[in-house]
Amino acid sequence: MKLSGNKILITGGASGIGFGLTERFITEANSVIICGRREEVLEEVKVKFPSVITKVCDLSKEEDRIELYKWISENHSDLNVLINNAGIQNWMNISDSDFYQKASSEISINVIAPVHLTNLFINLNSLDTIINVTSGLAFVPLSKVPVYCASKAFFPFLYYFITTHFKIKKYRGY
Repeated sequence: MKLSGNKILITGGASGIGFGLTERFITEANSVIICGRREEVLEEVKVKFPSVITKVCDLSKEEDRIELYKWISENHSDLNVLINNAGIQNWMNISDSDFYQKASSEISINVIAPVHLTNLFINLNSLDTIINVTSGLAFVPLSKVPVYCASKAFFPFLYYFITTHFKIKKYRGY
């Protein structure tokens, strides 16, 4: 991937690793679009980096993911990089009364959303790079965050099958 002259969508681009990616890609002369649930946090990034384009959306909701894709395809059809970065991590134990709710929430954001977004955005003619942010915890798990570790371990296997078995040229897993 070339490091400048791109139009990049970063999910969860207003905080944490996503904010670091946003900052770095702006300094490398890219056009950056970020999305997230919290409008006030997106606005803080916009104040710091006025060139950033923001979109409020909740990636845990299928309708918001579809709306994000439609908005990009109508307003930013030259988008060439999708970075699936948004993610959540909950400390939990299988015996916790809210284990299922927390696990479902993590799987929705960490697995279902990036898979769905990849399936949608692969239809953009301009898209040539997809990056899914994962974690070292995919390979060296921490017992307090079992679902998070499993959700991050999902992507190396998905990359392998998409890039080797299906030979999809538009998909590059990083």
